[in-house]
Amino acid sequence: MPSRFQNMRTLVATATYNERDNIELLLSDIFALDDQIEALVIDDASPDGTGALLDQLAASEPRLHVVHRHAKLGLGSAHQLAFAYAIQHDFGRLITMDADISHNPSSIPALLKALEDADMVIGSRYVKGGSSDYSGYRKFVSVCANTLARILLGIPLHEFTTSFRAFDVDMLRRYRCSKLRSNGYSFFTETIFRLESAGFRLAEVPIHFKDRHEGVSKLPSAEVFRGVAKLFRLAVSRATGRNVFHAATEIDDKCVHCTSPFLIEIFSKQDETAQPVTDNDGSRAAAAYSCSSVERRAKPQVVQCLNCGLIHIPKKLVPQDIGSLYGDVEDTNYLADISARRAGFRETYRRILKHIGATGRLLEIGAYCGLFLAEAEAGGWQCEGIEPSRWATNKAKENTAAPVHVGTLAENRDKLEPGFDAIVAWDVLEHVKQPFEMLEDVGRLIRPGGVFCFSTLDIDNWFPRLLGKRWPWIMDMHLHYFSGSLLRRWLDHAGYDLIEVLPYRHYASARYAWTKGADIFPPVFARALKVVAPVIPAGLVLPFSFGDIKLFVARRRTE
Repeated sequence: MPSRFQNMRTLVATATYNERDNIELLLSDIFALDDQIEALVIDDASPDGTGALLDQLAASEPRLHVVHRHAKLGLGSAHQLAFAYAIQHDFGRLITMDADISHNPSSIPALLKALEDADMVIGSRYVKGGSSDYSGYRKFVSVCANTLARILLGIPLHEFTTSFRAFDVDMLRRYRCSKLRSNGYSFFTETIFRLESAGFRLAEVPIHFKDRHEGVSKLPSAEVFRGVAKLFRLAVSRATGRNVFHAATEIDDKCVHCTSPFLIEIFSKQDETAQPVTDNDGSRAAAAYSCSSVERRAKPQVVQCLNCGLIHIPKKLVPQDIGSLYGDVEDTNYLADISARRAGFRETYRRILKHIGATGRLLEIGAYCGLFLAEAEAGGWQCEGIEPSRWATNKAKENTAAPVHVGTLAENRDKLEPGFDAIVAWDVLEHVKQPFEMLEDVGRLIRPGGVFCFSTLDIDNWFPRLLGKRWPWIMDMHLHYFSGSLLRRWLDHAGYDLIEVLPYRHYASARYAWTKGADIFPPVFARALKVVAPVIPAGLVLPFSFGDIKLFVARRRTE
C-alpha cells in the first residue's frame, strides 16, 4: 500500500546550544537513514562554536539547513520555528529531536511508519517496549511529571515531555498551534494538550532514551517548577472548557528587525468598539495616535519573530502615513491632566540625575509639550527637543525656552550637533518603525561616556502576562513590544553599557486613571465603572507603576 506521504519531503529538526561535540555525529546518523531526508538545525548563538561548525558542514551537504538565532531564545520557540520552516518549505513530514544523541536516529523509521495512521507520533520511553538510561532523581522526576500529566490532562498517553516526535506538516499548516505559549520543556506537554483538544490522532512508539553523548544537561531546576505550574494551568483550562484550539492566521510578512519570515501570531486582531478608529477626514486616526489615546477596544494583530524574539505589529499593517498621523495629533486631554504630567517628569528627572550628571547638553526625543525639558532646563541643562506633533511643538513653546524641532529623529538628524551629554526618550521606542536603528542614531549623537535614558514597554512583566489580550498597552500606535532580555542584547550590540533598569512611574489624576483603567475590563463593566468617574477627585494625583513599563539607563561606550 503506497504511503500517504509518497513523493513528500521529510525534515528532521533539532535545536542546539553548545552541542559542538555531538551535532556532527547526529547529522551523520540522520543522513545515513535515507538520501531523501533533510535536516534543519536551529542554533541559539552557541558560544562553543556550534554555529561555525554547522556552516562548515552545510557548505558540503546540501541537505543540511541552518538557522542562526540571535540569542538563547528558548526550546519552545525553536520548535515553533521548526514548524514554520517545514510549512514554508513544503515538507510533508517533520521529525523533531534532541541534539545530544539521547534520541537515536535509528528510531526515526518507526516514527514515520506510525505517522501513516496518525497526525502526530511520540517516541516514548514509557510505553510498552520503551526504556530509558535515567536513574535515581532524574528518573523519579521524569516518571512523576509524565504520570501527573496523564492524570491531570486526561490523555491516555505515557510520554508528554520528550521532543522526539513526528508531525504531519499539513496538520501544522492548517492549524499552526497558535496557542502554544510555553518556551521551555513544558512546550512539549502543551503541544500534546492542544492537538488532542483539537481532535487530532496521537500515537506512541517505543524508543530507548540514552543519556546525553557529550556535555552536561541543560535542564535548570527552575524549569521543573515552571513545567508543573504550566501543567496545572492546562488542567484548569481543560476543566473550565477553555481548551478550544484556535488556528493561527497566515502571516505573510517578515520581521521588522531581522527580516526573518518565521513569525507567529501572539494576539489576533480584535475590534470591540462600536466607533470606528478612523474617520474619512483622518481626524479620528490622528486621535488614536495621541499620548492620551483611549483607543483600546480595537486591538491590532501582534506577532513574534521566532528568530530574534521581537514582538511587533506586522509591517504591512503599519499605516504608510504614520508620520503624518503623529504630525496631526492634537491632544487636549493631555493638557487637562497637566499637573500630574509635571509631577511625573519632575520625579523622573530626579531619578536619573545621579546618572546624567549636574549639567550639560541634553536632547529629548518625543518632547511632546515640553514638560520634561522644562524640568531639565530649570536644573541648568542646555536643552533641545524633537517632536513630530505640530500641535505639541507649539504647546512646548509655552512651557520651555528650549528649541523643539518638528518631526522625527531621522528628519532632524542633520540639524543636531553631535556630542550631547544626555539623551532621553520617554515612551517613544515602541512607536518608531525601526527601534534598533533609533538606538544606533542616538549613539551617533551622544558623546562617548554620555548617558541615554528611555522608558518603554516590558511585555514579559507579570502584569501583561496576567491580562493577556486585555493588557491596556496593546493598541494600534504601539508598533513594538519589548522584553528586558531583548533590549539588553540590543543595547550591547548598539554600543551601550546598561547601568540600571527601574520601574517607570506615570503620574495621573485619580479620575483620569480610573477612566483609562476601566478599559481593561469587558465593555459592560467598563461602562459601569466610568459612571462613577465624576465623583472621583480630579485633583488627587497618584503615581502608577505595575512594572510593565521600564526605565533603562545606558552609557555609550568610550572605546
